[in-house]
Amino acid sequence: MTELSAPVPFAWVLNLDAELELERPEHVPNTKLAAQLALHAERARVLLGPDDVLAHELPTGSTGYRGRAWCPTPRALATLRAAGVSPEPHPPVDVLRRANHRRFSAELGGGPPGSEYVEDPAVVVSRLRTADDWLLKRPLSFAGRGQLYVRGATSAPQAAWIEASLRQGGIMMEPRVRVLAELGLHGFIRQSGAVGFGRPCVQIVSDRGVWQSTRLASASDLDGAECSSLVASGERTAEALLKIGYFGPFGIDAYRYEQGGRIGFCALSEINARYTMGFAVGYRVAPHLLSVV
Repeated sequence: MTELSAPVPFAWVLNLDAELELERPEHVPNTKLAAQLALHAERARVLLGPDDVLAHELPTGSTGYRGRAWCPTPRALATLRAAGVSPEPHPPVDVLRRANHRRFSAELGGGPPGSEYVEDPAVVVSRLRTADDWLLKRPLSFAGRGQLYVRGATSAPQAAWIEASLRQGGIMMEPRVRVLAELGLHGFIRQSGAVGFGRPCVQIVSDRGVWQSTRLASASDLDGAECSSLVASGERTAEALLKIGYFGPFGIDAYRYEQGGRIGFCALSEINARYTMGFAVGYRVAPHLLSVV
């Protein structure tokens, strides 16, 4: 990838709740969520280049900036235009929604063995009758939100959660495993179809799945087979994203796990067709030098 000698600065929108907008276009964060998003947005400034700014901090009359978003949803694009900057090229919203939807990652074999994206309520009931512990995930969710652990008979609140999730289009059902290490790989797809990858990373998350930090993976973090599997998964994901018309930043999550005394490796847990908190660490060039064209 060619680095520009004088990169154009960007005015950013860090819409970290993009999945909620993709799920419900009318979404507006409540007071509690807005405060949480503001806190995380401060940490996400690591994505900004040395001359970049946030769109809402752009001085009146400023020129020479291009618009960039964490995820170019309609609301983020409207915010950029209202700030007087033109957004960089971006995929249509229907492509964003499909690329970030859990059905898409399930079609690529996402999740540990036994995982399935389910839309039929009868199948959900049948699976929950087994002795297994299950992790249920809504179609569009992020940072540990929209998830439910279930074992055996469901309670009334759990049944209501499942019913509401099915109305949204389905549930990703995964056998619950004990995660030993969270990993990831970042990439960037240009409009030309060229794809670049960074180095595998270790991701530190809370017990609820909220991102805390990212560091580059060392030889002791991934064995050769795991690394090869992760890279192959990233390449398959990039190919699939290109086929549906997606371009821009993306990341895949992976993890090593223990289940029934056996150690396994899930090379594709989730697809994030957008920037992520760890992108500045995990990609091989500074994000402000990236270009979609």
